[in-house]
Amino acid sequence: MKTGWKRSTPVIIPDNQTLSNMLHSFLLDRGITGVEPIGGGLSNSNIKLSLTNGEDVVLRIYNGGGIKGHIEKRILERVQNHLPVPEVLYHDFSLSRVEYPFLLLNWVEGFQLSELFKEGDTDKLSVAGHEVGRWLAEMHSIQFSGPGFFDEELNVQEFLTIGADSFRSVLEDIISEGYVEENIGSEMVEEIRRFADEQGYLLNRIGEQRSLVHSDFNPLKILVKTGGEEVEVTGILDWEFSFSHSPLHDIGNMLRYEDVENSPFLRPFISSYLKHGGELPAEWLQQAKMMDVIALCDMVSKKGCEKTRLRDIQSLFRKTFREWERYAEVQENIR
Repeated sequence: MKTGWKRSTPVIIPDNQTLSNMLHSFLLDRGITGVEPIGGGLSNSNIKLSLTNGEDVVLRIYNGGGIKGHIEKRILERVQNHLPVPEVLYHDFSLSRVEYPFLLLNWVEGFQLSELFKEGDTDKLSVAGHEVGRWLAEMHSIQFSGPGFFDEELNVQEFLTIGADSFRSVLEDIISEGYVEENIGSEMVEEIRRFADEQGYLLNRIGEQRSLVHSDFNPLKILVKTGGEEVEVTGILDWEFSFSHSPLHDIGNMLRYEDVENSPFLRPFISSYLKHGGELPAEWLQQAKMMDVIALCDMVSKKGCEKTRLRDIQSLFRKTFREWERYAEVQENIR
């Protein structure tokens, strides 16, 4: 589960004077007593700040700039009363005090869901699957005007169609414009192309979908608390890549590493998703895995991907192709 992957950019940790300047309007008469980088993310910088009044907050710095901070802020505000997400306490996208945009969020108690997967407690994973499915159904009930990417006000700007032709086109753009072949080799690229040609027709059956998609929805981005046999989702984090499209993106992302035939998480996850209003087509698992192939290609499209990441993603491609017929059986039995 991205174990050993290296960050694409260094963590930004401002010095105390810079922090005071950045947060002057928020801090007022409070001071900062602790500065602690938070691990887990691979792109942006997350820092836990402890304040003199005993409050903990999270400074989230967008290393690459752009409108990602705008999108995340708007999404968090939009879903605040619907989903367990951090609250935006302060922001500055002006670049007037520092050279990067940032948000300040409240501290959310909990630990990453990925830790439960490492522990392997099947009962707790089953309960977690139910809870995550419930919240994902709520997320996908939030709709937009059409499928596409957001501008900084969450208006859908670039319309995205769903179907075999668009699937092949998007894959080909990622492969031809990036470093996919250099990173994973021509043999695997040809296998991906064959897969797209043979299975692309499945996406013609989805139709136009315009749900809120997190697009990085995985156990590293979900915080939970446990008590006895109970598992509570306390936070869904990192919304900067959100867009409007098919819920299958998030399904595929969440199940990326799962052994679909022996997972204590999968059945309660999908059953709860459907019970709480989520909708899935008949071939949902195969279609979700196809969506995830696009995400995997995108993750190896950059120059200089480290070996651990490449080995992991190559293994995931092989797993998808090898288990394709199993997915058909599983999606029939879990509805």
